[in-house]
Amino acid sequence: MNNTINHSELLKATKKAVNSFMFNPTSAKQKVVLEALASLSEMVSAVEPKAKAKPKKRKASSKKTKAVRKPRRSSAAGLEQAQAKTATANKVGKVAKTKVVHAITEGDAQPLEPRKEVPVIEPKARKKEQMKLTLLEGETPEEAMARHRSAELERIRLEALALIADGQPTSDDLPF
Repeated sequence: MNNTINHSELLKATKKAVNSFMFNPTSAKQKVVLEALASLSEMVSAVEPKAKAKPKKRKASSKKTKAVRKPRRSSAAGLEQAQAKTATANKVGKVAKTKVVHAITEGDAQPLEPRKEVPVIEPKARKKEQMKLTLLEGETPEEAMARHRSAELERIRLEALALIADGQPTSDDLPF
């Protein structure tokens, strides 16, 4: 115990002497620092090193295992994917992933507003569809997809016009 107190006091005294000398160097302070360092060196050399201690054996049960945490989903697509996985767990057969959107605008679903489910196009499916398109000379894949989408919309518009023309009488057709 006495040895512990001595070496602590010796370290404090050496530190104090070195700091004092560094901030206001004089020959007297330099002499004090050299004496303090010499006595510190003597104390260190007087200590006999112990034999290497054996490591303690730990039982396997004492080790704590950390539970693996699932990453939190922050993006909207990730949240939709997480919801789709939990919502489709109890369904049988091939399940199409869907998300709930606003029934009229097809934007984000809002509370107390009409809602509907729409299929979610996964990025892999979108990429496969992109690979099926033939690129025109000098056209990027994005431009080809836009061209394809506009052609698809035009086809749907023409089908709708044909259905209206076939099944709906116009005001010209009504007898008055």
